[in-house]
Amino acid sequence: MHEIYTRIDRFSLEFLEQIGAAYAASSNVKNLDTWYRRLDELTLALQRGTATYRQIEDHIFELKVIQYLNVTFPGIGLVYEPQGIVANGRNCDLSANFGGRDYLIEIKSFHPESRQRAIPAEHIAPNNNVVMDGVSYHYYQATRGHLIDVVLATEDKITNYQPQFKTVLAVPDGFFLHTEDLRDFVFIYRNNRPRADDPLGPMTMHNLRREFSGAITEFWAMPFPQQSFDCTHNRMPTVIAPFARDDRPVAI
Repeated sequence: MHEIYTRIDRFSLEFLEQIGAAYAASSNVKNLDTWYRRLDELTLALQRGTATYRQIEDHIFELKVIQYLNVTFPGIGLVYEPQGIVANGRNCDLSANFGGRDYLIEIKSFHPESRQRAIPAEHIAPNNNVVMDGVSYHYYQATRGHLIDVVLATEDKITNYQPQFKTVLAVPDGFFLHTEDLRDFVFIYRNNRPRADDPLGPMTMHNLRREFSGAITEFWAMPFPQQSFDCTHNRMPTVIAPFARDDRPVAI
């Protein structure tokens, strides 16, 4: 791990130490060596100029979720990239077993590039105004567009597993995707229509290339800062519901 540290020296020493400690403490996770090899490949690619720090942050986000589950649910059984029905098919990032309950967990984060885009007036919900500049709109719409793609891809992956699993998409909370933006999306996912007060909900419906299957059981918002394994102060990982009153802490 120390050789890898030298390739990602823009990260703080504290964060690098957290990465190493979390990896060492996750020896119970089957196939975690696959995660390590991918980190090694990414940091070598960073040296060559063919990868970015954002890609490495996305990969480390998986380890943050793994550590949280290990610490919060002692004795949990975790498998990294568990094999599905078709051996060479697409795999979800993680499976978890705790108290006889089985979970499939896909872990994704979002890093839109800084660009400026015009806000499409024809796809704004009636009686709503969008007050943001073109760069902010691009961040918002690029993240939601990526979320659509991730959800559809996750639904495809789920079909490669037996039906006993509860299925999860875990995403960062507060780094380009905030709780209420995720809630708006979850409402669309559950109801196949946007909330009336989601001004860009019609744009999301316009961008859907097919209907959602509804195969994802829970959406987890994980409030990890960009360079820390600790949750943001006074916030905890949460299962996001279409209405805030129905939110609940992540539980296995």
